[in-house]
Amino acid sequence: MKKFINGYSLVTSKVCYYICYVGMILIACMMVIMFVDSMLGLFANYRILGVYEVVQCMLLIVVFTSWAYTQTVHGHIHVTMFVSKLPQKLRFFCFSLTSLISVGTMVFATWGAGKGILEKVASREITATLMIPIWPLYVIMTVVFGMFTLVLLGDTIKSIVAMFDKETADEIQSTWA
Repeated sequence: MKKFINGYSLVTSKVCYYICYVGMILIACMMVIMFVDSMLGLFANYRILGVYEVVQCMLLIVVFTSWAYTQTVHGHIHVTMFVSKLPQKLRFFCFSLTSLISVGTMVFATWGAGKGILEKVASREITATLMIPIWPLYVIMTVVFGMFTLVLLGDTIKSIVAMFDKETADEIQSTWA
């Protein structure tokens, strides 16, 4: 079981890293676009058409691409002040329960984003200035939410195993502040 969990974590970590890398590239692109637009406005009294829309779309992608990666490096906040005082089985039962709730929440979010794809394709919704279709953003959101769900599921399984395995419990607790 440990071998499966470690392999699963390795694969999801690598995929999340590359997904997050897209977000990092978009941050650089956003900075360049906003800088050029600001300088053109300041020195040439000219603004680039649709910069606000493009940056808004990029920002959506940047935010969502960071979630799964942050989970793989255990960067999300875990409030373990009280849970860490409990016996191992009860501690990881509570941790597993909250992790399972997180997985359930993300399943619904992924489903909702997937449903949004169909709605946006049917409505042919576009942005106001550049007329960029909205549905590709929902595709990206669905993929990234799905990846975040898979990472949370792996962490949930690992925390269930930690109820019965001291080594796995110590490994998980090493990421707690």
